[in-house]
Formats: sequence, structure tokens, C-alpha cells
Amino acid sequence: MPSLPRAVRSAFSFRAALAALFIGVLAVLCFFLYPLMAPEAEIWRVRVARVVDGDSLVLATGEQLRLRGIGAPDLKHREHPEQYYGMEAKKILAYSVAGRELFLDRGELGTDRHGRLIGVARLADGRMLNLLMVEEGAAFAYPHTEDRDSGLASILLEAQREAMRQGKGFWPRILSMPSASGGYVGSRSSLRFHSASCAETAKISRANRIVFSSLRQAFDAGYAPAKECTSWPVAQ
Repeated sequence: MPSLPRAVRSAFSFRAALAALFIGVLAVLCFFLYPLMAPEAEIWRVRVARVVDGDSLVLATGEQLRLRGIGAPDLKHREHPEQYYGMEAKKILAYSVAGRELFLDRGELGTDRHGRLIGVARLADGRMLNLLMVEEGAAFAYPHTEDRDSGLASILLEAQREAMRQGKGFWPRILSMPSASGGYVGSRSSLRFHSASCAETAKISRANRIVFSSLRQAFDAGYAPAKECTSWPVAQ
């Protein structure tokens, strides 16, 4: 069978690229606009009783909500010391929700192994609280497998890259630490990374392994720090 002329092949390739771009834009738009179009019964309006840390809070109903797709520096917990910017992140989240209602999509909510609700919280003006924390450099993108198809992970990652470029929040110190230029090893399946010297890296198979030359490169690729052998500094 004769091959198609180059001009025809180029036209097909161009149309395929346009179609892929259109589908990607449509997915992002649907992610943002669905809560506005969803039936009233599916939208849960609730106030916040208290803020736990930079990525979780207790609702007025007594349930605890973890903001999906992000991670904030830890506060002191038992034998674990407070991490750098942990208290600042908590204050930013507390300021953002003070005296305001949160809007949650009941159909989107899930639960984690601790029994906490996991979801995207929006303010009355439509702003996504998860995104706001990343934009302020008070949280980093912390993707899970289920986030990859929702459009959430790509939205948060782009906001994170911009926060790094602008030097927002904790990024100036995190990216200028001596250890920031060291090697890091990531797991493609979990999207988590360890310092190259961490014993946990031995558990990552060769096929599942990805190597980063710096901390910036790991964050820029959409990977988040693992809990083990974390390079995150403690609070002073």
C-alpha cells in the first residue's frame, strides 16, 4: 500500500496534536467548573472548627479533612520534631479559612487509612484551598495515583513550579540547602523520592527507579519527599 504524501501525514499529525490539546484543556476546565455545575445536594457547605497543620483541618461536624494532593511541613508530633515552615504553613491555612465556609463535593470525597476525609476544598469565591497553599509556597504537590487522571496533579504541579520560580514561602531555603544539590532517587509508582544515601532506595527496583541530580529537579518532575530519610530541615 503506497504511503501517504508528507503534507497529508503532517496534516493528520497537526490535527492529532490539536485534539490532544483540546482534550487536556477540557479536562482541566471540567475539574474547575464541575463544582459550579454540580447539583446543590452534592455540594457540602461547612465551617472549620480548627486547623491541625498546613494540609489538614477539623470541620465543624467533628470530621477531619486532609487536603488532597498536597503536603505541608510537619509540626512536632511525639518523637518527630517540627519541620521548617510547619507553623507558618498552619498559620497561612488558618488565615485563609478564618470566618469562611468551605465548599466540598461529596462525590469527590474519599477517606485515608487514618479515617480522615480526603478532598478538594473551595472557598465561596471559587478559589481552591489546596491550590492556594501551593501557590503561597506553604505546601508542595503530594500526588497520589488517583490524582493523575483527575487533572488535580497537573494543576498543583504547575503552581508549584511557579512558586519555586518566584521564591515563595519555604522554597528559597529548601532549594538553597547544601543537600539540595545532592543526588535523589525516586519511585515512579509512588512518585516519592529519597536521598541517594537512604537505605530505602535499595527497595526500589531498577525498572521503577528514577534518579535526580538535585532537589529542584525532583520537585520539578512532580515527585514529593518520602517520610523516610527526609531532607527537610527541622524548625529552629
